[in-house]
Amino acid sequence: MRIRLQTCIAAALVILAMAPFVYFSIVYYEAYEVIRNLPVFQPNLPTQIFDENGERISQLYDEHRLIVSIKELPRYVYEAFVVMEDQNFYRHFGFDILSIARALIVDLITGEFRQGGSTITQQLIKRLYTGGEKTFRRKIIELLIAREFERRYSKLEILEMYLNLIYFGHGAYGVNSAAQFFFGCAAKNLSLMQACVLASLTTAPNRLSPIRNPEGTYERSRQVLLKLVSAGIVRRDDAARQFETFWTEYLETLRDRYPTLTVRQRIDDRAPYFTEYVRRELVKKFGAEKVYRGGLKVFTTLDVRCQKAAQEVMTFGLVRQEKISSAYNKSVFKHFEKNYAKKYLALNRGNKRDLTVLVSLYQTLREDVIDEIAMFSELLEISDVSDVLRGFIEEYEWFRSSGKTEGALIAIDPFTGGIVAMVGGSAFTPSNQLNRAVQARRQPGSAFKIFVWGAGIAERIITAATSFFDISTEDMEPHIDWHPRNYDKKTRGMVLARKALALSLNIISVQIYDRVGGDKIWHFASKLMDVPKNRFQVDPTLAMGTSEFTPLELTVGVAAFANGGYRISPFGIRKVLDKDGAVLYDRGKDASENKRVMSAEAAFIMTELLKEVVRTGTAAYAVRRVAGLAVPAAGKTGTSHDGWFAGFTD
Repeated sequence: MRIRLQTCIAAALVILAMAPFVYFSIVYYEAYEVIRNLPVFQPNLPTQIFDENGERISQLYDEHRLIVSIKELPRYVYEAFVVMEDQNFYRHFGFDILSIARALIVDLITGEFRQGGSTITQQLIKRLYTGGEKTFRRKIIELLIAREFERRYSKLEILEMYLNLIYFGHGAYGVNSAAQFFFGCAAKNLSLMQACVLASLTTAPNRLSPIRNPEGTYERSRQVLLKLVSAGIVRRDDAARQFETFWTEYLETLRDRYPTLTVRQRIDDRAPYFTEYVRRELVKKFGAEKVYRGGLKVFTTLDVRCQKAAQEVMTFGLVRQEKISSAYNKSVFKHFEKNYAKKYLALNRGNKRDLTVLVSLYQTLREDVIDEIAMFSELLEISDVSDVLRGFIEEYEWFRSSGKTEGALIAIDPFTGGIVAMVGGSAFTPSNQLNRAVQARRQPGSAFKIFVWGAGIAERIITAATSFFDISTEDMEPHIDWHPRNYDKKTRGMVLARKALALSLNIISVQIYDRVGGDKIWHFASKLMDVPKNRFQVDPTLAMGTSEFTPLELTVGVAAFANGGYRISPFGIRKVLDKDGAVLYDRGKDASENKRVMSAEAAFIMTELLKEVVRTGTAAYAVRRVAGLAVPAAGKTGTSHDGWFAGFTD
């Protein structure tokens, strides 16, 4: 019995003695697997989108990072991080025994992981491979990998990886992105004090941000500067002078920056609706992971000069139209306020207030305090607002949003289909991202007459000189229920097809529909726009543009007249390169030839008719006098619930 007990005790002691070796062997094997398959340093990089001339339009990313070589940086930039994060960086082999011992003592005393004793190399390993797990096992793996890392890479290479990887707050990853965000310059142009500010952020980028906590950053940057002086990297007199000068000037620049400001908000997107259009295409082709983290270079068809002009024109037009609409909205609001005043009196029959006084009160409410009431009701969860007042607020908010004027503009190269400019509406915001240029189907009204006349000419049923009688169908066919009228409600007697299109006569358009036939018209329009039959309302109202299309679809259709009779496929992406410059996609190689959809003669005749619209017809005033366009142009206006113009220049 005693022998058996002694045997068990001996076995237990052997197991206890072996346990650390077994544990270490397992951990070493895990570390070895990481070391054996150690990947090349590949941080997440933003995808950059360029216009046709190589000018950057925007960026897509999860982490905003701009890689910089350490060879481009002044010495004091990277040394500022060394003195702050790892003063023995140039002397250790991946980990610092003294720092680890000191941290271990603190952790043992407190009973928790308070200090890590991490070197720059260890911090890099943690971000790249081991994550934020705070365990003894993770620490051993980290040390083993750090040692291997130091064997494979030079100190400057490790520093370069570190500086390009770390987070600086506000959505800025890497020293180059941080330099752009905080100081508006590249990392290679950082001053001494700017470098000290950035080096002071790494331990707690959100808490120590100079935008959120300038006092804390002031003190931390002073510590960095003193350490640089102690290390002999910076002269003491230079340091003192630059410190005071820098903070006096920099504090002024922080006044107009709010604490929640991010890199994303600071980066100017020169064509936000186009960027979103391209983003969808990229995700479809390559997947979200590669688009947001793969550092793609995307070369597009957009011309930022044309885009700038398009956005300015759209803004001008929307502001002008909003002024026109405001007069109508005011008249509607008068009835709106009167109705709610009557509702109040009906629910409060004993109230002696005069109706006129109540209307005035509701007007004041709408103009001065409705936004504040709505906001506080939401924030404080106030539920005892009267039903009448709540209804007034809700209906007003709906009316205000639905009554806003919006627009879209799309410009393409009629020979290639490349999108040159795209504006999908007013300012692109979180609540306004509908791209009306490509996503909103609307009735084009008389702009569709291009295809009615075009089908007639292509089928050789009419010519530019064909005569029609512009006379009301009420006089000719009184038994028919539907009677189209011209926009101005006038008739002109005998008129040629050329003149009828220039004046956009609805009666003549319906007559051409009857002659040509609905099937031929929808088929012709379908070929040019690449739109299926089920999108067309095939009845006489088709001649007046009652079917719905997007501005892009209409533009593609009109391009066939401009290019001599070919249907083009619109596109925005010309070429995509990966981060190393390898071609992932090339439109030139993948593009199919344009398909002929009508004769060159038919396209020429229609172009001449559309030029007449601009010279003497419904577009003359807007194109020639308001826009001041003097070059030869062709196009067609359209009016339904929206105003349209589709056209092209020679």
